[in-house]
Amino acid sequence: MTGRIFARLIAGLCCLLLLVLPAQVRFGLVAGAALGVVPAIVLAALVARNLSRRLRAVLDFARDLARSNFRARLPDDGGREFAELAATLNRTAGELQKTVEQLQREHTEIERVERVRKDFVINVSHELRTPLASIQGYAETLMDGALHDPQYNMRFLGIIRHNAERLARITQDLLTLSRVEQKRQKFEFEPMRVNGLLEQAIELMRPMAEKREIRLELEPEPADAGVWCDSEAVSQILSNLLDNAIKYTPPGGRIAVGAEAHGRFVEVRVRDTGIGIPAEELPRLFERFYRVDKARSRELGGTGLGLSIVKHLVAAHNGGTRVESRTGEGSTFFFTLPVDEPALAFEQLNPEFTAP
Repeated sequence: MTGRIFARLIAGLCCLLLLVLPAQVRFGLVAGAALGVVPAIVLAALVARNLSRRLRAVLDFARDLARSNFRARLPDDGGREFAELAATLNRTAGELQKTVEQLQREHTEIERVERVRKDFVINVSHELRTPLASIQGYAETLMDGALHDPQYNMRFLGIIRHNAERLARITQDLLTLSRVEQKRQKFEFEPMRVNGLLEQAIELMRPMAEKREIRLELEPEPADAGVWCDSEAVSQILSNLLDNAIKYTPPGGRIAVGAEAHGRFVEVRVRDTGIGIPAEELPRLFERFYRVDKARSRELGGTGLGLSIVKHLVAAHNGGTRVESRTGEGSTFFFTLPVDEPALAFEQLNPEFTAP
């Protein structure tokens, strides 16, 4: 209240002073005041315009963030305070962008895993349904009286046994694949001679090859060539590859097993003179339950999991798999093994050895 009265007194005194002063002096005072006020008004307008531009930029930036455009950035072309504000907001946007991208990657991975899970369940159900239906059908036929019919009983029992063995193979392969994929498979790595591993695999599969009149040959490496591996896992890898080669090589054909050193890794190969694989089928060969010729594969007793097991067992050795094939000219499957313990943790630089 006192301040208001004091201000009114000052204003009144100024008015009285202007009235008593000469006109020329009054004009000079008014002109001087005008010259002082106009630049102040212009300066204030410029400052207000600059602040308005910066506030508009902040509002536009906020709208971009609201639209989930976390790549937007606020220019820091203002003064020190505005530059600090822009830097803080840009850091916040960057963190939001990283968080959103991470969530998107996790969502994509979850969708992929769910898709793989559904495909796996469908494939397993399909693979198990056929032998189970066959076992059930022939068992019911035997129970209905065919058991005492010497013309059919042994043949039906043989079919039941064949399908039971197929179920056992599928179950065993599923358990093996599950253990390897979930890293529950225990490996015992030790130095092994390459030629010894190849010779053991050939001798194991020779009876099957001779039954189909197929020659199994060894293309030996130098006697001192070695690898750092789990011998049981390598034996399974070679058995699966040789089993496939024997199944798809006609009588009189040839299968050669060999190896070749590539720096810190040894590349093992299984080459056959079989029917070959169409080029468009090669990228999917190592997928679970994928078959080039589904009818023939089931007829030959394949589970569709052998090559997938090969891929995962080789990957456990930090190796890679690949295949070369031409229809009617045979196929060659390759996989790599480390030559020593340090190479087991060595990241390969050759992309063609990367497991699919």
